[in-house]
Amino acid sequence: MSLWNDLGFSDNPYSPRPIQGDEQGVRLLIGREKELKRLTTYLKSSDTHPTVEGPNGVGKTSLVAVSSFLLKKDFLEENSQQALLPIPEPFQLTPDETTTSFKRKVLLRVAQAFIDNHDTLKSRGFNAPDSERVGQWLNSPIFNSKGGGFTSPIGGLTATHGTTANTSAGFSEDGFVTTVLTWLRECFPTNSTGGFICTIDNLELLETSKSARALLEGIRDEVLGVKGLRWVLCGARGITRSVASSPRLQGVLADPLLVNPIAEEHIERLISERLGVFAVSSDATVTVNSEGFSHLYRVGGSNLRNAMKYSEDFSFWVVENDALDRIKENPYELIEAWMVELAELYEADTTGVGGRAWEVFTKLALIGGNTSPSQYEEFGFESNQAMRPHLRSLEDAI
Repeated sequence: MSLWNDLGFSDNPYSPRPIQGDEQGVRLLIGREKELKRLTTYLKSSDTHPTVEGPNGVGKTSLVAVSSFLLKKDFLEENSQQALLPIPEPFQLTPDETTTSFKRKVLLRVAQAFIDNHDTLKSRGFNAPDSERVGQWLNSPIFNSKGGGFTSPIGGLTATHGTTANTSAGFSEDGFVTTVLTWLRECFPTNSTGGFICTIDNLELLETSKSARALLEGIRDEVLGVKGLRWVLCGARGITRSVASSPRLQGVLADPLLVNPIAEEHIERLISERLGVFAVSSDATVTVNSEGFSHLYRVGGSNLRNAMKYSEDFSFWVVENDALDRIKENPYELIEAWMVELAELYEADTTGVGGRAWEVFTKLALIGGNTSPSQYEEFGFESNQAMRPHLRSLEDAI
């Protein structure tokens, strides 16, 4: 059994992974009601693709996953005639990606989505394709062609006997692209009929907004303009706004929905809900309670992913040091002791940071961890150029 099972939980309540798009995810997404409403409204109603922007670890991926799940649920429960169906797992763009390779990747996932949702779409009267043979191509390692042969549903492969390894080579041909695009047009002829929801996550992996803009402009017509696909683009603060302002992408991408850190007023409810969801017994041992988690959230710069990771690390430390009994007596005090020990370890590993740089670090901590080039005087420097080397030494020590 895992540590969490031993403590009385079904799984890790402090997992830093994004929330999944399911009923449990709906319960765990706390403090995002406004953003959730806006994103679902955009996906249902707008002809432009929504973009989501915010700091790393703020919960953008979780927001998109839960929004997409709720839209699919509305369709399945017949509260909506609009079939908005999420494609699991976000896509990511990398600097070596091309329009052709990305389009092929997307259409392969779309073909699988048609297979996965075939019965549901058919039962609701949608013109969904008979995708059984494509399903064989996507999911079967070997075709058995004995007794009459096998012919590809999109052309390009014929066998008369024996077995044929499924290398999916046919999917690189124009026939596959044409077929899937036709399926999309026929199944989702208008935005009001619906489409598959696709996510491009972590746009900042392209390193600069210029790189992101160039690649997105390249896939504008070939991918973003495909009828029957609804895209959500997510990125760190600044990158999606820069991309959306491109003349070639105006009217294609909406202005960013800004996702800020969750307000502290919601944090205790958020962690209490998580502990309740994952607890399998009333006497589960809570290593980080709501008070302790709120403290870690503030220390971590109001970054939810950081707070979860700190809580997970602290939980391991408690078990390794046989401190479970002490955690019940004074959990907050034990968290402080762990943080002091951790800080001392980090300091011991830090080299090349002088006293002046530590003064900058202390000032940064006092004002919330952020500064701008124009604030150099607040740190006692005559220019930004004079302050920059000390910031660089801190960056190098991270």
